[in-house]
Amino acid sequence: MPKLLTIDDEKEFTSFIKSYFEPRGYQVFMANEGESGIAIGCAERPEIALIDLKMPGKHGDIVMGEIKAASPGTRVIMITASEGFGKTRERLLSLGAFACFDKPLTSLKDLELKIKEALAHGGR
Repeated sequence: MPKLLTIDDEKEFTSFIKSYFEPRGYQVFMANEGESGIAIGCAERPEIALIDLKMPGKHGDIVMGEIKAASPGTRVIMITASEGFGKTRERLLSLGAFACFDKPLTSLKDLELKIKEALAHGGR
């Protein structure tokens, strides 16, 4: 069962991700701020981490870096509603993100396909 960590300051979003992916065979861990997300990521070493870019406290790119330092095989997908995200996308990919999605998500199916692709291609 693949482990999926979702880190987002919107509790409704992390709960939504959990309710969608658990019935599909994922073990889902949730965090609503960066520090607890890092702690879970380091302890659980999930195959996939979905990380919001803009959160109070630690910014999502910092959270990604700390999780990937402790668990290099974790594939990170950044998800954010940030304006100007397109300008940031290339930087996040160069820092090790597997993919980037804009909020609101238009389809969880697209996210699920990207997660399956990330699992098939291994760490980044």
